[in-house]
Amino acid sequence: MARRLKLPKLRSRGLVPIADARLIVGLGNPGAEYAQHRHNAGLRAAEHARRLLALPQPQRERFFRLAQGETEYGPVAVALPRAWMNESGRAVQALLTLYRAKPERLILLVDELDLAPGRIRVRADGSDAGQRGMRSIRQTIGALDFPRVRIGVGRPIVDERPSHDPEAVAAHLLADPTRAERELLHSAEQRAAEAAIHLLSHEPDETMNLFN
Repeated sequence: MARRLKLPKLRSRGLVPIADARLIVGLGNPGAEYAQHRHNAGLRAAEHARRLLALPQPQRERFFRLAQGETEYGPVAVALPRAWMNESGRAVQALLTLYRAKPERLILLVDELDLAPGRIRVRADGSDAGQRGMRSIRQTIGALDFPRVRIGVGRPIVDERPSHDPEAVAAHLLADPTRAERELLHSAEQRAAEAAIHLLSHEPDETMNLFN
């Protein structure tokens, strides 16, 4: 969001990419201090997907942590970016370059302010809807012509009304959910992971009908 943070030191261990992989990417901020924030819902959902697919522990690469392998749905890689949310574009571009993949190979997991906690929504394509990570991806690779699963985190409530104030939104996203929200959000992240896996073998419209 608005705060400017120093990027972590990034190193590559030279992972050899698996051929023809579908790429599941979960957006969030790197570092343990951000792990439970609302803004990291997409990253947590991607980790759920990794476990459901029985992929190995992620290997640290320059711009992401990456787990890959053969699954019942074909070759799949799950990427957890190591760039800040508003610099997600360069991580996604690096991932596409590594796998020599077109953007349509992507499935994105991302938080959504305009969905209530506990709700998810699958989209086949579309705009960035103001989400900073998706905006960075659009600015870097162009049109967002790939499916995404949005995970509701709700808007902050100010004076008993949903707020669009940038400072209130930033504080809301860069904070842990309340105890009441936590269970709803955890359930939504698991369901979002299931939706991402469903997209591996089904058209987006079928996944939308099942999960939206």
